[in-house]
Amino acid sequence: MSAPLLDVIELSKHFTLRGGRQLQAVDSVSLSLRQGQTLGVVGESGCGKSTLGRLILRLLEPSSGAVRFMGHDITLMSSAQLREVRKHLQVIFQDPQAALDPRMTVGRLIEEPLVIHRMGSAAQRASEVARLLETVGLPSEAASRYPHEFSGGQRQRICIARALALQPQLIVADEPVSALDVSIQSQVLNLLGDLQRERGLSYLFISHNLAVVKYLSDAVAVMYLGRVVEMGEAGEVFGNPRHPYTQALLAAIPEPEPLAGEVRRGAATALLGELPSPDQLPSGCRFHTRCTQAMERCKTVAPVPVQMGVAANPHWVECHLWS
Repeated sequence: MSAPLLDVIELSKHFTLRGGRQLQAVDSVSLSLRQGQTLGVVGESGCGKSTLGRLILRLLEPSSGAVRFMGHDITLMSSAQLREVRKHLQVIFQDPQAALDPRMTVGRLIEEPLVIHRMGSAAQRASEVARLLETVGLPSEAASRYPHEFSGGQRQRICIARALALQPQLIVADEPVSALDVSIQSQVLNLLGDLQRERGLSYLFISHNLAVVKYLSDAVAVMYLGRVVEMGEAGEVFGNPRHPYTQALLAAIPEPEPLAGEVRRGAATALLGELPSPDQLPSGCRFHTRCTQAMERCKTVAPVPVQMGVAANPHWVECHLWS
């Protein structure tokens, strides 16, 4: 089996707050992603998934750990070395309106990565911009217009075109459809899927929407208060969730009214209370304050990851119920 395209090893990011308190945004996260696959990272707002994405892109410096991309640890790279790697590692942000400079035409926005990396002549870049616009379903004439002249879905297509400009290997998509209408979400998701099949792209797809992640992902990592509490092949995690937090998230997915005699899934796995503050973490298992299956030792002893699946298809869970 080939080496992973992305290998994250014990990655952590701790922020120091006033008074010396530590906020553990990401804590000892390990995961991997192979070429042409999608890894979905899911969890509630505030669980650390967007911070994890920024660490992998090295938009934030980690407190500890490593990010190996294409066999090289990018956390050790100089600015010059990182500049070369960034051609292969791109990002799509949540809010396309905030991600696009309103003073620049669409053509200049998409051309900008090519200019920065000194790729092609002006005529070649203009031709590439037109081709990229058509690739994401927009007319080449859109190059002369400004972002405010487009709808939210069209602006996200522009962001996707810009992310594709340097022909990357991996795209970190941070909530790329959450700001869009539901009908537009499906169009953008279908576009991302088509581009993956055509170009062999890999995605790290960050979302709080499990239905979206299930549609697009090959594997899933579930985060809670900076930790990955369950991870495995998407069909296994969705079909046989082991962690009470994953079970509760799946139970919260809206479903049609059950037929006569049917029981609504997950009725006994609802979340208790609110997400604790990441600078005031519970002792022991971080989830025990909201868990309907918590035991006495959950309050004092932190669980360790346990492999539930076979070596060829591992399913990891961090919970005392399985240790």
